[in-house]
This record gives sequence, structure tokens and C-alpha cells, in this order.
Amino acid sequence: MNDQLVLSNPSIELKDSYLSFYQEWKQSGEDMVPWVIEKDPENFEDMITWLNNNKQGMNTNGFVANSTYWLVANQIVVGAVNIRHELTDKLFHSGGHIGYGIRPSERWKGYAKELLRLALLKSKRLGILVITLSSRQYKKDMI
Repeated sequence: MNDQLVLSNPSIELKDSYLSFYQEWKQSGEDMVPWVIEKDPENFEDMITWLNNNKQGMNTNGFVANSTYWLVANQIVVGAVNIRHELTDKLFHSGGHIGYGIRPSERWKGYAKELLRLALLKSKRLGILVITLSSRQYKKDMI
């Protein structure tokens, strides 16, 4: 992994790269992680507005305020992270503060480790000083 990695706010400038990221994940048939990438990006501008509103705690429909960032390597969206600003009791026991994922074709290249490292730094800047993480158990053939 010798790529120039950046944790980027979702933006119109990365639309084509994000759409490729989204389509690859949909075609894989895997669960989309973090949960926010399940949102259909057909109306891309509305999706960006929705993500920005979530960051401000607006129109979250019962969800806690949360910030989404894209991991970008050489202008290609390779991963996404969602940071919850606070936890409900349910999230404390299942979900935690940070959900993140790497697009299927870019796994096993060190991106997940770097994405988590950057997410922890970003969490600290958001004022989240104690982080709760949970992980899923995967089938052996998925690893």
C-alpha cells in the first residue's frame, strides 16, 4: 500500500469514484458496511445533503448524529467509515462508535487498518475520547 490515502468528506467531486465503489459492493452481494453506504446514490446531490444533515444531527429519523468519510487512494474511493457521535444502549452493545468497510477488490492491502487509524483520530477531533468498537464474526471462506 504505497497510495496517497486521504480521509475525505463525501463530495460531488468524487461522484464517479463513489458510484463505482457502490456498484462493486452491490454486485458482490455482500452486506454493505457501514450502513450509510446502503443508501441509493441515484440522486447523488441528495445523498450528500443527507450525509451532511446526519453529521449535524438533522433529520436522522431516530438515529444518533453521525459523520461519514470516504477513504480515497489516488482519487479512488476504496473505503468508507461512519462515526456515531454518541451511543444508545443498543449501539453500545451492538455497533459501537465506528463502522467501516473496504470495497471488495481493495481488501487485504492494509486499507482497513489505515481507515480505522484515521477514524480514531477523527473521532478524537469530534470529542469522542472513549471509543466502543464491535466486530462481526465472518465465515472462514470470506476471510
